[in-house]
Amino acid sequence: MNFLAHLVLSPGGEKIMAGNFFADRVRGSSWKSLEADYAQGVLLHRRIDHFTDQHPLIREAKQLIDARFGLFRGVLLDVFWDHFLALDFARHTDGFVLPEFAEHAHQTLAAHAPVFHPDAPRIIEAMIRGKWLVGYAEIDGVDRVLRQMSQRFSRENPMAEGAEALREAHAELAAIFEDLWPEMITEFGLHRSKFIGKV
Repeated sequence: MNFLAHLVLSPGGEKIMAGNFFADRVRGSSWKSLEADYAQGVLLHRRIDHFTDQHPLIREAKQLIDARFGLFRGVLLDVFWDHFLALDFARHTDGFVLPEFAEHAHQTLAAHAPVFHPDAPRIIEAMIRGKWLVGYAEIDGVDRVLRQMSQRFSRENPMAEGAEALREAHAELAAIFEDLWPEMITEFGLHRSKFIGKV
C-alpha cells in the first residue's frame, strides 16, 4: 500500500495518520522517542507493510507483472493498490469523497510534518502541487508518480515503465484488490473524521 491507502487505514486521530504517513522517515527504534500517537502511527504503518508483504494475494499479484521489473514489482503494487482504491474511493471507504479526503490529509500532514523530518514539509508541498492523492484515480497520474519515484532511486530501474504493467493486467489486479481490501479494513480499520465530506 502506498500513500493513499496508508492514510485511509489510519483509525484514530490526526497524529496517528501523520505517523502512519511519515513512518518511512522514522528509522529503527527511534519511534520510541515520539509522542504516543505518532509512535502508534509509525507502528501501524509497519504492521500494514508486514501484513501485505506476507499475504498470498500479493504473491499472486506479483506473478501478473513482467519479470523484468524484478524486486520493483512490490513497489509497483503498492502504487497500483492506491490506484484501485482511488478509482472507487467512496465505496472502498466510509463514503468519503476523494478530493475532500485529500484536502483533509494535506492539512493534517502539513500541521504535523515538522515532527518527523526537516524535509517533511517540502514533501507535503510537492504532494499538494502534484495532486498525488487524487491523481491515483487515473493511469496517467500513476504514470507521473512512478516516473518521479524512478528518479529517486540511485541505480537504474524500470519504474518509469510501470504504468504499462498496470494497463496490461488491470482487470486481474483489480479483482485481487477487491479481495484484499476488505481484509485490510477488517485488520486495521478506517480513518474517520467529521471534516471529510461523504457521498
